[in-house]
Amino acid sequence: SVPRSFACMKRSRGADTSMSDDSLVLVTADNKSGFKNVTYDLQSRRYELRVQVGGKRKHLGAFKTAREAAVVYARTAEGKADAAAQQRPTGADAAAHAVRAAEREGLLLIPADRKDSTTGYKNVTHNVEQSGVRKYKLQMQKKGKRLSCGLFGTAEEAALAYARTPEGRADAERLRRPAPVPRTAAAIEAVQQAEREGLTLVLSANATGYKNVTVDQRKSKCQLQVRAAGRQQTIGLFDSPEEAALAYARTPQGRADAEQQQRRSAATSQPSSRPPSLP
Repeated sequence: SVPRSFACMKRSRGADTSMSDDSLVLVTADNKSGFKNVTYDLQSRRYELRVQVGGKRKHLGAFKTAREAAVVYARTAEGKADAAAQQRPTGADAAAHAVRAAEREGLLLIPADRKDSTTGYKNVTHNVEQSGVRKYKLQMQKKGKRLSCGLFGTAEEAALAYARTPEGRADAERLRRPAPVPRTAAAIEAVQQAEREGLTLVLSANATGYKNVTVDQRKSKCQLQVRAAGRQQTIGLFDSPEEAALAYARTPQGRADAEQQQRRSAATSQPSSRPPSLP
């Protein structure tokens, strides 16, 4: 049987196919009729409208012109959905639309936290071997598993989808978090020394406020650890987080992270991520 959404549309002759609805959009296609689901029948010399419903091909009527058939299809729920997809921006327009949507919603498109990212956005990858136009995949880590959260036409659309999630909002909050305020003379000196050397202290959302810097409660010191050759290695112990952060900022890895941090700051329209200048 034909679904109710199509039943009222099925007709052959004398059908009201005038476009009285100004919002009606005809769904076009790259075929001989120029419209989706519309074909010309040589025997009847009419344009047939057939749609796929529940895995079966349903005949919805025969019409004098392809446009009449297209109008009937455009009035169905399925036709309206296809029209909406047809009007959706693609390529550069879609990317710009996603960026504007993020701005309207007060969201941040979270920059990638990996240096080898090809898209520039966190959790978004580009699969050139993926069929179709949607080649950007959004994946998220949940309960220890890497889950696919959808395919998108542009990296920005995928990034917008992530920005709307609780995880994306939490990342945005961390990016907006100001740099920690130095509390000791040694900490202030470390910040000033970083400025003199043209270095950027790499920030983090951890307890110390700086990447790879943790507090060793047993020794009442700040510990700097980095991952090298697949292992977590301790670089040293320091009296303040800022001193440890300065040591990290001087390393090649620290310089690379600082550059990435500055790109993130520019991408999210945030002020410089360096701690404020001190007297």
